[in-house]
Amino acid sequence: MKKVKQINLLQTKEKINQNKTISHLANIQSEAEKCLKVGTELEEIAKQKTSVKERVTSYSFQADRQLVQKVMEQREILLNRQEYLAKERLAAVQEIGRSKAKTDVLEKRKQQEKDKVLVENELKQEDKLNYVMKR
Repeated sequence: MKKVKQINLLQTKEKINQNKTISHLANIQSEAEKCLKVGTELEEIAKQKTSVKERVTSYSFQADRQLVQKVMEQREILLNRQEYLAKERLAAVQEIGRSKAKTDVLEKRKQQEKDKVLVENELKQEDKLNYVMKR
């Protein structure tokens, strides 16, 4: 039974790690959604500034162009962030898969150990019974 308890502890540890990974994955998902929303808003701002057709002063034109340039730089940063988050999400999903596989292996091992203990107990009982019958 000692090995069964050890396997139970390993299973518990793996479940805790799996839950941490799942919560990390949820955080990644929410952050990716936020980045997507901000990216869409930045794109709308850039379209609004580039589609202005009214007469403007040269200073205003330069300021608008600088604003559009800054917006596009921020959008580029957000796209890089989204790419990073996609890779992190993939890594988290793979980690969850490995964790589930490890949990399954531990469950099989635990069942084997339980079966082994039961067989040993049956043999002990039979030996005791045979010993008693010989007397």
